[in-house]
Amino acid sequence: MFCCAFLYYISLMEWTIEYLANEKLLYIKTKGRLTKESANAMLRDVVEEMTHQQCVKQLVDHRETVFELTVLEYYERPDINKEIGISYSWKIAMVFKELNENTRFMETVFRNRGYNFQQFDDIEEARKWVLSE
Repeated sequence: MFCCAFLYYISLMEWTIEYLANEKLLYIKTKGRLTKESANAMLRDVVEEMTHQQCVKQLVDHRETVFELTVLEYYERPDINKEIGISYSWKIAMVFKELNENTRFMETVFRNRGYNFQQFDDIEEARKWVLSE
C-alpha cells in the first residue's frame, strides 16, 4: 500500500522539456506538486536533454507548481542536483507564480554553492536574463 501511494504521489507533478533552437535554450514547464522525488526524476530528464542539445541555458517555468520541500530539502538541493549532473556552468532562470521566503532561500543556497541561478516572477524578465551574456 505504501509503495503505491508513494508512486502516485510522485506522479502528481508533470513536466515538459522543449529545446528552443533559435535561442539555444531549454524550456522546462512544470505543473503539480514538486517533492524531492519528483524533482530528482525531472532533473535526470533535464540533464539528459541538456547534454543531448549541448545547451547551457535553462528557463524553468514553475508558475503552476507547488513546492513541497522542507527547509532541509531546500538546503540539500544543490548537492543532490550536482550528484544528478547539474553543471555549475549552466545558467538557470526559475519563474514562480510569486516570490516568497522559500524561493529566496533556495536562490541564496544555490548561489552560495556556485550555481548561476536567479529567480523571477515574470517570465519575460527571466528570458531576458538567461539569454544575456
